[in-house]
Amino acid sequence: MSVASLHPAPAIYREEQYFAWWIYALLSSTFVIVGFLHIWGSNRRPQAVELVKAHGALEMIELGGVAVATILLVGVLRMTTLVTPTDVRVWFGLIPTYRKFIAIGAIQRVEVVEYRPILDYGGWGIRFGRDGERVFNARGSRGVRLFLADGSKYLIGSQNPEELAGAINETIRLRS
Repeated sequence: MSVASLHPAPAIYREEQYFAWWIYALLSSTFVIVGFLHIWGSNRRPQAVELVKAHGALEMIELGGVAVATILLVGVLRMTTLVTPTDVRVWFGLIPTYRKFIAIGAIQRVEVVEYRPILDYGGWGIRFGRDGERVFNARGSRGVRLFLADGSKYLIGSQNPEELAGAINETIRLRS
C-alpha cells in the first residue's frame, strides 16, 4: 500500500445528517436514568444482603444503559454521504460502524424522490424496502434513488436531494 492511497478521496459532494432531536433526547434521558439508578444504588449499598444481590443487577442495568447509549451515539447516529470521482459512499457514525460504497460506473439512473420513512420502510437508519431496495436515511422524507446495472436499487435520504443527484449525475457524465 502506498502512502498516496491513505489520503481520502476528493469530495465532489458531502452531506452530514443527524437523526431527529427526539432520538438524542431519548439517549440523554437514558444517561439521566442510569445516573439516577447509580445514585440510588449507592445510597442503598450499606443495607441488607438482599440489596447487595439486587445491586449487582442494578450495576448490570447501569453498564448496559451506558454501553447502548454510547454505541448509538458514537457508532450510529450520524449519516454521511460522500460523492467522489469513483463512488458514492454512505456511512453511519462518528466512528463508521457501517459503510456502503456504490461504484459510479454501476449507476445507470438517478432519481430525486419523496418517500414515507415509517410507512414505506419502517423508520430511519439502514432499511430494506419490500422489493429489496436498500435504504439509508437519517431524517426527512426526501432522497435520491439509484438504479444500478445489476438491477439493485438504493435510496439515500438527503436534506438536499437535488444537489446530491446533480453531483452523482455530473460524476457519471465526467466518467463517460
